[in-house]
Formats: sequence, structure tokens, C-alpha cells
Amino acid sequence: MNIKLSQSFLFINCKDYFSKKLIKMRKILTFAIAIISTEFTYAQLLNNDFEQQKKNTFTEWNFKKNDSYDVKIDSKEKHSKNNSLQIIGDNVDSKKFQAFSQKISINVDKMQKIEISAYIKSEKLTGHINLFTQIKDANDNLIAFGNSETQKKFIPINQDWTKCTLEFIIDEDAKNLVIGGLLSGKGNAWFDDFEIKYKDFSGKEPSEIAKKYIEDFKNIVQKNSIFSDKIDWQKINNNIEILSKGMESVEDTDIALYYILKNLKKVGDKHSFIESKENFEKRKVSNPKGIEPEYQLINNNIGYIMVPGFNSANKEIANNFAEKIQNMIKKLDSENNIKGWVVDLRKNTGGNMYPMIAGLGSLVGEGNLGYFVAKNRKDTWKYENGKMGSYQYTIPPKINSSDKKIAILIGKKTRSSGEATAIAFIGKNNVKLFGQPSGGFTSANRSFRLSDGKSIALAVSFEMDRTGKEYRSEIIPDVIVKPEANKDLDLETAKNWILE
Repeated sequence: MNIKLSQSFLFINCKDYFSKKLIKMRKILTFAIAIISTEFTYAQLLNNDFEQQKKNTFTEWNFKKNDSYDVKIDSKEKHSKNNSLQIIGDNVDSKKFQAFSQKISINVDKMQKIEISAYIKSEKLTGHINLFTQIKDANDNLIAFGNSETQKKFIPINQDWTKCTLEFIIDEDAKNLVIGGLLSGKGNAWFDDFEIKYKDFSGKEPSEIAKKYIEDFKNIVQKNSIFSDKIDWQKINNNIEILSKGMESVEDTDIALYYILKNLKKVGDKHSFIESKENFEKRKVSNPKGIEPEYQLINNNIGYIMVPGFNSANKEIANNFAEKIQNMIKKLDSENNIKGWVVDLRKNTGGNMYPMIAGLGSLVGEGNLGYFVAKNRKDTWKYENGKMGSYQYTIPPKINSSDKKIAILIGKKTRSSGEATAIAFIGKNNVKLFGQPSGGFTSANRSFRLSDGKSIALAVSFEMDRTGKEYRSEIIPDVIVKPEANKDLDLETAKNWILE
């Protein structure tokens, strides 16, 4: 999402509020500021009710216009006062949407619960509506994110004005909030009366069920995470004790779990996440990413293979994916005089590394391709006769051009298993990497099932190539290529190297 964000607004305290000097400085503000505590610097949305207009559009909020949507102020339909924000959609593509947002500054000196809310109405809608919030640190790095779907607070469609909420935990690391909404699909949606509310933690002790679920989750992280020794677990325990008050069911514990993940991210873990039971089950029978590999002959003598992410745990589906890639390589090799290969991993956002590498087996070769490393442990990625790890794949066919140059294309969307696939090639004499630095998810995740069917995909090891070089962040290509609009300079540079 590429949204231009507004400038932040900083609250003043009660004493200063009544100062004549500061009143004069803030005479442009059209609303009164009420401060209920001096312990926090409270955040306030500007033009939260869309009453301020300029040239028939709203102020303070920002959006990047999508051609399939119209965004405007509506003075006929509103929750309160005179106006609301209306989005009119005319696009059935569920992947396209119109978003709007506002960025505000925030400063707290201890852990705090906040509620983000807005009133929403929709008519004749065949799509979905979302509220969303990004929490960022002082360097504008994303600390946490949530929307109506991730928090399972789904917004009803084709309903009259309904209050919709999101809930977050913030602490002293949170310096900026990005708050907004979006519409996807055809139809009409209205937004009005956004609000940020600071909520007290409950004083009621959590149930034994909730307490045990949080404790089990925490123990998994503490025992297995490669970042565990960087965490202040005493502070975590103290804050979880506060957070968990009033929790009665497993469903109530999400805030505590995400608080732990947030602290992992703070010390460098970009890769760990919670996976829903539904998605876990879906991966057992399908490939949710659903993108197929591609191939083509370039310049009449260069074989091109695009390997996308693959996210299924089903062995049959995984083998079919690997076999598709193997057959593409075989077809290009047998029908042409191949002088070199291009393996494109720029769209590979990760998933299951084994079928990716097995599919490229004819090119990557057999033997030790890399390692998982954690503390005092080093596990080898060994590929032999179609077998890798516990998976047995179709044995790749022999090709005539296996000793030719291989150019690996990577970029910022090359992540996780996409990066592992690139690492499997590093150290071969005939290989060079081209493009931009990768996404920096160079750790291996292990899935731990939780009692309710969810799982935590936890970063449990770093990755190492066959030469012994360890990767704890992004992969830097051998040849960094500066992007240029409407040109694939990565591919052009790789072609030139192959044909030298």
C-alpha cells in the first residue's frame, strides 16, 4: 500500500493549554483539546469526523487514488454532524482496493491499551471493508499491524451505521500510528467519527485456561527462538501479568501472544508469526500461494526459469510443483543449444524450500547445498537422488547444460525459502547473483502447534551457504543492478554476463 501520510500532531498538556501564548500558536485548530492525564502524550486524529473540507475534499487524511474508485465527502449520508467520507467502488477484483489513512504521533512511557474505532455504513456492496492500524517506532519501522480481518472483527456489509473497533497494546517504543480504512469491490461505503480511546487493563485475574495457553506459547518461544537470549523475559513476564488480566478464553489471549512476537521483532526477528488453524489445514491439501512456475527461451540460447513461492505441506502437491520445474528445464535443454540459465527468484516470497530446490535439482546439483545453524547445532541441506530432508521427490533428469553459467535474480520480494533457494546456489563456480538485496528473512521457521489448532511459525535457526558463510539478514547480490522504470535491467545484465 503506497499512501501519502499527513504530518503528525503533538498534544499539549493542561497547563500549557491555558497559556495565552500557546493558544495563539494553535489558533488554526478548530476544536478544543481536553487532556485527562499528563502521564501520556495522547494522540488525536485531526478531522476525525470529516467536517473540515477544502475544494470538496477532506483535509488531514491522505490517499492514493485508484482509478476504479471514487473518494469524496458526502453531506447527505453521515453518522453525526454534517459529513462523512464516502468511497464508491466499481471493481470486482478482490486484490484491488481504495485506502485512506492518517499518521499521528504518540508517546507513552509504559504499556497501554488503545482502541481504534470508526462508524461504517455500506450499500450494494460486493466486496469487503477494513479498518487498519500500523504502529511504528521513532525510525518509522513497523512494530505491529492489525486490521479487521487479522483481529477477526469482520465488518458487516450492507448494514446501517455500525461501530467497528480494533484493539492494540502499545509501549514506549510506539511513536507513530497510521490509522485508516479501505474498500474493496463494487458498491458504496461510508466512514465517520474515527476515535482513539485509551482503555484500562482489567483487575480480574485470568482464567486458568487463558493463563496456561499464554504460558505454553511463551515457553515455546523462550526454549526454541534463536532470538530468545536477547529478550528481557522478566519484563515480558511482568507485562503479560498485566495484559492477561480479565482474559477468560483462549480467544482472548491474542493480545498477549502478539506482544511476545512484537518483542521478538524488536530484537531482530522478522520471520516468526502465528498461523491460523484454517490456513494450516489449507496448506495440507493445497498451495495457497497458487502461483505457477514459468519458463521461456531468451535470445535463442538462454533458458529462463521463474520459481515462485510455494506454501503447501502436501507431499504430492509439492512433488508436482518440483516436477513441473524439472520438466521445464529438461524441455529447454533438450530442444535448444543452451549457453546459460537464468533462475528468477524475484517473486519468490517463500514457503516450502524443498520442492523449489528439488525442482531446480538439475541446475543446483547434488551434495551439501547449505546449512541451518543455531547455537551449537548445524544441520546440513543435503540433496541426493531427489531426496531432501524427509521429502522424496522425482529424481531430476540429466541435462547437457548443467555446467553452463547460472544467473540467479533476486530482489526485495525474495524472502524466506526464496532466499534459501538462492543460498543453495551460492558457492558454485558457475553462479552469480544479480539484482537488489533480498528481503532479509534468512532464517528457518519451525511450526509448533498450539492447543486450539493455531500454530506459531518460529525462527529457530539461521542459514549458511556451502562455503560456510552465515546469513542473518539480507543477501547482497554479486552484481547490484539499479532499477529503471519499464526495463528489466536485472535480466539484461544477467544475459550479458552469460554471453560474455
